Amino acid sequence: MTARPRARKRMPMVVLSCAALAAVITGTAGPAVAAPVAPSAVVEHGDGSLPEIAPDALQRAVSSAPDRVTAALARVSGPAGEWSGTYGVADTVTGQPVPLDGRFRLGSVTKTFIATVVLQLAAEDHIDLDAPVQQYLPGVLPDSYPPIPVRSLLNFTSSLPELTADDLPTTPEAIVEHRFDEHPFAELVAMAVRHDRPFQEPGQMQVYGATGYYVAGMLIEKVTGRSYQQEITSRILCPLNLRHTTAPRTDTTIPGPHSHGYIAIPQTSGGGTQLVDITDQNPGAGGMISTTADLDRFLTALFRGRLLPPAQMAELFKVPDVDYLNGRPQDPGHGHAYYSAGLMSVSLPNGVTVWGKTGSTFGYTDGMFTTRDLRRRLVYSFNPITGGGNDFALVTRLISAAFNPGAPPSTNPAQRAHQ
Repeated sequence: MTARPRARKRMPMVVLSCAALAAVITGTAGPAVAAPVAPSAVVEHGDGSLPEIAPDALQRAVSSAPDRVTAALARVSGPAGEWSGTYGVADTVTGQPVPLDGRFRLGSVTKTFIATVVLQLAAEDHIDLDAPVQQYLPGVLPDSYPPIPVRSLLNFTSSLPELTADDLPTTPEAIVEHRFDEHPFAELVAMAVRHDRPFQEPGQMQVYGATGYYVAGMLIEKVTGRSYQQEITSRILCPLNLRHTTAPRTDTTIPGPHSHGYIAIPQTSGGGTQLVDITDQNPGAGGMISTTADLDRFLTALFRGRLLPPAQMAELFKVPDVDYLNGRPQDPGHGHAYYSAGLMSVSLPNGVTVWGKTGSTFGYTDGMFTTRDLRRRLVYSFNPITGGGNDFALVTRLISAAFNPGAPPSTNPAQRAHQ
């Protein structure tokens, strides 16, 4: 029998306009929901010495993108100054340069926004993180499943199975043909739970995946009565005035300046490949769109406590004390868990720890990382022609150049950062 969540006094759910929300968060219209808190100055590993920004190293890193990447864009910010750089072209036909303010698809970076909304709902007593998700979403998961705490959805310890290559198109030709297909969260979850769970007890181990966040998105919609995109927009994008960030539900285009996304399709005759433009596509489960400046603004507000009260800020940075399933010594966690609620923690050889998230979808891959005290922040995007996925060598070079210039890139434990 599924346990019922303990009784709690629920705060009323109020839907405000963008202007009203912005006034609340900036303190111009009554008290803020969560007062800003000072960023932590604690460095968790080593001496944490952070070198000065190295523009030459950063430009070399962003310019080292391989031939399978048509464009790259990176931004580094912090008290020591800012740097931005690009590589390649935004359009392979016209040769248009990569715009510094270009927009891109976020893929799984959307998970950080979903986690933030779930934590906000927990702060408002609309969700109990210790309660089983089955209580809120009856019938979504098989009856044979054990109670799965809401918290475990966010920190990748839910034990939920993942989609396989047999569930959705994975070949370049199929990706092009089906790029406008729509797959609601409920459909994706129903396909995933046909597979075996990776381990038996929720909270027993950690393994990265998407199914838990599909369920978290459904949870947001069930509790609020609105789409998770609407909740992200009203709770995060509007209050922070992220004017170039959108959470589209059906719009297949990218508004404003952007680099095109491509995928290489094998030619039917003569060998070789041809590039097919897949910039326009169904936004899907990770369909948010943003810029390096807006993601930098989001990270800054999130880490300063402008979006979450102290108790939920603690959840945001709480990495479970469990092993990572099939973990390897070269992983960021060295075989141990390294994801918290929508974030990952990476310790660099120079003693600096960075927090952030990577993401990928067809034609786009990106990431955002920062030190806990926001002294140094990195946001990047590039356009692989392989159908998505992180180019780990390039990500490693960017992170090394931003946070640990001069270190051999091969020693950077971010080399197996997930999508």
